Amino acid sequence: MTENSDRDDASFFSRGWVVASPMLERLGLARARRRLVAGLRGTVVEVGADSGVTFEHYPPEVTRVVAVEPDPHLRAYARRRAARTAGEAGAGTSIEVVDAVAEALPLADGEADAVVFGLVLCTVPDVPAALAEARRVLRRGTQERPGAQARRGPQERPDAEDRPGGEIRLLEHVRAPGRLGRFADRIAPVWGHVGGGCRPNQDTEALLAEAGFDVAALQTRPFPPVVPLMPMLTGSSQPVGTYAL
Repeated sequence: MTENSDRDDASFFSRGWVVASPMLERLGLARARRRLVAGLRGTVVEVGADSGVTFEHYPPEVTRVVAVEPDPHLRAYARRRAARTAGEAGAGTSIEVVDAVAEALPLADGEADAVVFGLVLCTVPDVPAALAEARRVLRRGTQERPGAQARRGPQERPDAEDRPGGEIRLLEHVRAPGRLGRFADRIAPVWGHVGGGCRPNQDTEALLAEAGFDVAALQTRPFPPVVPLMPMLTGSSQPVGTYAL
């Protein structure tokens, strides 16, 4: 989501989304959100927190969620949901809902174990900048550079155990192939106007690859219960070529 002042229809869209969201969750989005955050731990940045519908699905290993939502209407819902989630018996995840944008995340370099994008990149004005920010805040791993092990002597061992770096998780609708994709191209201007700036024909996988993320493990799957026009790009991705010094 972008700043309300930057897009006149944002308030209209966000109010309509809050009404439609419960039905979409029952049609399959709730299951998709559970898969989206399954297995995460530590500090997570959720970009485009929406009304907070993902909060209840975070596993207990996630200790902190920084939920970014610039739309004031959605942010108010998200804060109420965060308070309810925190009040549930045994809830150990701290959830902070902040007024920020994807292109300027309020975290230090390497502070996050994961960045979660859930149905938001289609509305972000500058996707390359948002992905660069995600890469900046992700924790770097302790993997060695390719060939380092071969250069060490046979008895030399690294001081620290190898640990993978941070990851991004994605649940993003993307341009469909063939006829549906061409239809999405035609309706994109009108769709974006009534849909809060959403781009139904965005090639998010290509943007990820251009931003230096490994897209090999990502999957595109249809989501016919909701909108067959836009399949979902899902899975986990890590920056390519970042190694511990």
